[in-house]
Amino acid sequence: MNGKERVKALLQGTEIDRTPICGWYHMPLVDRNVEDFVRELIVSTDVNHWDFIKIMTNGHYYTEAFGGEICFSTDNTKWYGEIERYPIVTAEDAAGLPVLGRNNPVFLREVEILKRLKEHYKDEIPILATIFSPLTAVQECAGCLDPGPVKKMMRENPEALHKALEAAVLSNMNFLDMLFEEGVDGIFLANQYSMEHILTDEQYEEFCIPYEKRVVEYCKEKTWFNMAHIHGNRNLRMEPYYAYGDDEIQALNWENCPKDVPQKEIRSIREVKARTQKIIISGIDQMNDTVSEKNDRAAVKDLIVRRFKAAAEEVGSNRFIFGPGCALPTGGSYLNHIIYETVEEYGRTKH
Repeated sequence: MNGKERVKALLQGTEIDRTPICGWYHMPLVDRNVEDFVRELIVSTDVNHWDFIKIMTNGHYYTEAFGGEICFSTDNTKWYGEIERYPIVTAEDAAGLPVLGRNNPVFLREVEILKRLKEHYKDEIPILATIFSPLTAVQECAGCLDPGPVKKMMRENPEALHKALEAAVLSNMNFLDMLFEEGVDGIFLANQYSMEHILTDEQYEEFCIPYEKRVVEYCKEKTWFNMAHIHGNRNLRMEPYYAYGDDEIQALNWENCPKDVPQKEIRSIREVKARTQKIIISGIDQMNDTVSEKNDRAAVKDLIVRRFKAAAEEVGSNRFIFGPGCALPTGGSYLNHIIYETVEEYGRTKH
């Protein structure tokens, strides 16, 4: 089976030959150069036998698209650069955030990446575009990974924030139209406000859910494999994603085994499996499991095997996608190949 066949089989409830796998990591030295980035995505996918591609778009691409000034990383181990000027500094900036159109150079670059990947793989594996939820997109324009500026606007200038969120929704829709035309299979919807301590329930209901929902609904009948990335390592709001229809969000991705986090603060695979029939994409602590200070391949292999067996036991079968809860270490690692070795040895369907 190829990657598309495996994922389709999970969705349709038909037999798979083995557990599908996935992985993604930032490639900061090439991710803004179409030719080089496409080449590296293909190499990474083929070497590691990923069953789908999550296009690991440059982490600042929303900031860039909205006109921010950025000194991009020149270090293969650092995905992030230095933001010299954010698009949103004041409430007036937020209220006046423009709606980005089809001629935006960043959108055009990302669509060209998708187009070349589709031409290369001939529809044999799903390809997902990275889309930030509207609240996350606005945060990227105001403070990168820092929710502070956005939370300040929630308190002091909510009307301006709502206008910025509307612009982010409409910009996303214009970008999605371009991706749909090139046959994108789905989206990787990243929400950086998923941990319960960041926002109150009331703030989440007002500023996150309605705008994100419009983006998800816009993909209905245009994509078939949409993946919600519920970002963070503790106390995650999973319930809003259970509520989406099977024609809206098909897969959930989150950290199920983060290091040094109390078990009571982690959403286990068993818990999520009991609440939804959506595809589970999890099982690996992306920050620690494929890293070895002594380059001890055997130790990494032993850990990944234990991770797989634990995930399969919680799911009750091999019918999930074995992968990280977020991005693997920047730049990639030869140890990522162990994920594939593990499912070949332990994730095969037994007849």
